[in-house]
Amino acid sequence: MPTVPAPPRFSRTPHLVGLVAETERLAQAVAGAPADARAALRDGRLDVATVATLRLDGSPLTAPPDVAGVVIPDPSTVEPSEVRPGTWLDAMRSRTDEELADEAIPEVQAYEFLGARAGLASDDLADDLLVDPAATLSTLHRRVTAGLLDEEHAGQPRRSEQAVHDGSTGRIIFFPSDPATIPRDVALLAGWIVTDGAREHGLVVSGVLQHELLRIHPFEAANGRLARTAARLVLRSRGLDPDGLGMPEAALAQDAIGYHDEIARTVRRRDLTIWLERWGEAVAAGLRTAAAALGVPAPEVPAGAARWVAERPAFTIADYRADLGVGPEAARTELGALLDAGLITRVLGSRGLRFRTVTP
Repeated sequence: MPTVPAPPRFSRTPHLVGLVAETERLAQAVAGAPADARAALRDGRLDVATVATLRLDGSPLTAPPDVAGVVIPDPSTVEPSEVRPGTWLDAMRSRTDEELADEAIPEVQAYEFLGARAGLASDDLADDLLVDPAATLSTLHRRVTAGLLDEEHAGQPRRSEQAVHDGSTGRIIFFPSDPATIPRDVALLAGWIVTDGAREHGLVVSGVLQHELLRIHPFEAANGRLARTAARLVLRSRGLDPDGLGMPEAALAQDAIGYHDEIARTVRRRDLTIWLERWGEAVAAGLRTAAAALGVPAPEVPAGAARWVAERPAFTIADYRADLGVGPEAARTELGALLDAGLITRVLGSRGLRFRTVTP
């Protein structure tokens, strides 16, 4: 099995470098908030992130399901006929009309929610993921799919050929690794994480890991939420997701089609630059909402800039510079203050060039 790491190709664009600095600043701001306030915020944000990551996988959930009394069974005690089909979409495909009774799908949704949430809360695996990636991903997959897959498939390499579908529309967007090459591909990715990846910034490593797991699709089910969860654990380990309060999944889910399309384009071009920028924007957005909920930071917004953005629903950085007569550095500083104040948001995937005004 190959041991030479596969070097992902990407460019350190000014926008990506700026996002690295931005996520560090926001992470420090969140970490500086009172510990009790951070702890009080965690459960609610984990719930939102869990629903968002499931929606990116095609789940119809819009809010946490009722999981009162739901107990995830021990896989070793479950008969094969009782094992759930893996995901909500699998359940829809595999069950007859009679089986799709009101009580059937909610049960699948409850298992999905509990598993995905347990994955996002797996702080104990964060450091292990950067030391022994392959074994940790297997453990993480078993947690994410608890109650959905049997022991034969949970945490084990995929043996079936699959097509990757857009979770929003169901269309095929690309074909992942052939089952025969999965062990090699995972080994190459793991080799990169513990060698070259150890010298890269955490934002880059988390983005590379997420994309490559989506490209490989190493397991039979739940690869999407697993990839996003693993990326979050890297952020946690590298100090960029304090207390697990960042929720980039929510930002990604606001444009699910754009997210899936960017993954597919990156698979085809094999250049991760634009994807890493989009991921960095989502991470920054998640940290920024956490900081705002905690009351940090308190940005100073130029009055003229606030009035200007209030008069238009969307704009580009070129519009801003032209109308307000400011240079590129001043524009970046002022737009950063507007972002921190929650007055505007970035359009993900626009490479930092487009913004929307937040309606009160």
